[in-house]
Amino acid sequence: RDADLVRVLVGDPRRLSTLGGADPDSVWNTLSVGLSGAAHMPVRWQVARGDTPGLSIPTLTLSGQDYDARITDARIGSLADGLPITGQISASLADLSRFDALAGAPLQGAAEAKLSGRLEPLSGAFDLSLQAVGQDLTTGQAQLDPLLRGQTQVSAQILRDETGMQVSNGILAGNGMSGSLTGRLSSSASDLAATLMLEDLSLLGSGYGGATSAEVRLTGPLDSAHITATATGQRLRLGNAEVDRLLAGQSTLAADLDVQDGQLRINSASLTNPELTANVTGQADGTRQVLDIKAQLRNLGLLIPEFPGALSLSGSVVNDAEGAVVNVTGQGPGGIDASIKGRITSGQGDLAITGRAQAALANAFITPRALSGDLGFDLRLKGPLAISSLVGQITLSNARLSDPSLAFGVTGMSARADLAGGQAKLTATMPLTTAGQLAVAGTIGLAAPYPSALGIALDGVTLRDPDLYEAQVQGALKLTGPLANQPLLSGQINLIKTELRVPSTGFGGAAGLPDLRHLNEPDDVHATRARAGLLDSAATGRRGSGDLALDLTIAAANQLFIRGRGLDAELGGEVRILGSLANPQPSGAFNLIRGRLDILGKRFALDEALLQLEGDLVPFLRVLASTESQDITANVLIEGRADDPKVSFTSFPELPEEEVLALLLFGQGLQNLSALQALQLANAVATLAGRGGEGVVSRLRQGFGLDNLDVKTSAEGAAELTAGKYLGQNLYSEVTVGQDGKTQIDLNFDLTDSITLRGSTGSGGNTGVGVFLEKDY
Repeated sequence: RDADLVRVLVGDPRRLSTLGGADPDSVWNTLSVGLSGAAHMPVRWQVARGDTPGLSIPTLTLSGQDYDARITDARIGSLADGLPITGQISASLADLSRFDALAGAPLQGAAEAKLSGRLEPLSGAFDLSLQAVGQDLTTGQAQLDPLLRGQTQVSAQILRDETGMQVSNGILAGNGMSGSLTGRLSSSASDLAATLMLEDLSLLGSGYGGATSAEVRLTGPLDSAHITATATGQRLRLGNAEVDRLLAGQSTLAADLDVQDGQLRINSASLTNPELTANVTGQADGTRQVLDIKAQLRNLGLLIPEFPGALSLSGSVVNDAEGAVVNVTGQGPGGIDASIKGRITSGQGDLAITGRAQAALANAFITPRALSGDLGFDLRLKGPLAISSLVGQITLSNARLSDPSLAFGVTGMSARADLAGGQAKLTATMPLTTAGQLAVAGTIGLAAPYPSALGIALDGVTLRDPDLYEAQVQGALKLTGPLANQPLLSGQINLIKTELRVPSTGFGGAAGLPDLRHLNEPDDVHATRARAGLLDSAATGRRGSGDLALDLTIAAANQLFIRGRGLDAELGGEVRILGSLANPQPSGAFNLIRGRLDILGKRFALDEALLQLEGDLVPFLRVLASTESQDITANVLIEGRADDPKVSFTSFPELPEEEVLALLLFGQGLQNLSALQALQLANAVATLAGRGGEGVVSRLRQGFGLDNLDVKTSAEGAAELTAGKYLGQNLYSEVTVGQDGKTQIDLNFDLTDSITLRGSTGSGGNTGVGVFLEKDY
């Protein structure tokens, strides 16, 4: 009726008569279909009609830019015979990515497939032969894709009739893997066998290794089948050092199972290797099955060196119509004794979990940190099989915790967690090895993202780095928010007494080697570098769960000392740190209270001293001292990161640095220095550059336990000795003794941050008291 439509379908409407006529036996037809975003897709077919009832299609082709499909020698039989279909289908796909949406995975690679045989749609019977070859296939699965690299082949002969389905010559072959499938599957009598072999598990990814093979056989009717399975591994490695030690040598897993009324029953199952044995045996009595469980780890010391000896597990699980009754106990070295008793029904549990163990059992999972102590637990699980259903108590006593990344350890720690309502109410006391203790109290959620509300009190805590600082701190902090997603650490830390040492030769003894590459690096070496933080951060990335959001205030009213390289200064102030550990955003600074700079017996009172954080947690230091000589104002500037500050000399009017230093030390130009003075000048430069050590006066100050010790020359030219000490948090006392026997005592009492009460008295009868109002801008 529509000539245009007919023309699209058959090309030439003048040949329509041949479709219904008896003279020609066949007609060629061509269809060109326009595809969105692609060239036209030509489809060509030939229909033949003969004396035999049915329809023959000698050829049907479908082709596109990167695919091709062909049906050859196809025939559709008559309805009376069940519409049997015979023939062959072959297809070639050069780019599997066009099927991403259909497969729900990022497919890549190419494939060819051929399917031939007979299919009866009405009865469901078929006799088919399948052959498929893939090239460089990827599925987006990191552990599967390496096995599909190169060529992967699948072939099988599949027959289905009224007796069931039979698979013959089922073969899988790929990169380092091979498998087979053969046998019959039916509701009355099945006998199906499958094998799989992986020659090198290292193809699965870094950390994996060894070889494995498995055999599975299913026999009997499907509703009451018998299954046997055996898997063997040689020198297995799974990327976990502790687990890998357990899998050394040959590991064998065997299972004997029955399927009854749609349920899987265990007759026996075993795992054996040189270090670990486990056996499960079952006995069935109607709807009731009893499983006896026995397992033993030959030497727990293989995982935790502190506890050598055998760890054993024994008990039973009774399955019945109502669920399962569990009664399992475990014993091991170091007083490990635990039990689980109760019933599990339809995903619900009523279990008692009690016992004691050693906290060091966790060390295999928290390396490189180490924990020791006595662990006790008395718990009840009532409700869904989830940690949120736990109620009861967990205690830790006489514990010790160490972490290589921290400059202190925790010893004599005690903790208690009361579990209820899906959260743990935690209290802990943590004495530090350096001095002082931490007290923790609050709640932590037991399920992800582990919401927390913890208070942390710092009481007399001493923190030190022998090369850089020593600090006594007090404070109150809070840790709130989801522990798995950047919780917030907030609060204030008060520095009671802090000494920051400007190191003699920089922060580190040796710099790293630039552009150093590790070739064929062993796994244990890589793990050690990771723990030391020596891996490329760009390559390893930062774990989001390990970061903390920050809102911290660090305050020091006074007694923040900076010493080293001839510098002795006291500062006070406040710094606030926002942002996160990965990206700290500090503001504020510590400013000069009093101080001096000694170079070769010359004393310079400090005009300025500043300590502040700029982008990371290593402070920035700026110290300025100046003096006037011969109408020249000379300045000494120490500036830079506290672990490696730089020294420079300036003057007004401007002079070369060497000339400025000569004027500072000797009051004359560089060209007028004697040989001895030139040597002294070199020594002064070495001191400022960090190669002069602490000096005699500094060592004496430390030996006497003073906050300040100074030897200087008075305005009259006489020698004076000054010793200073903080008598309290806000009270500073200083005694000066002169060469002529005169003494003076000065007291400074800080009433507030800006009001100071000062008093002095001397042997000459001079006494004075004053109130000073000071404010930093």
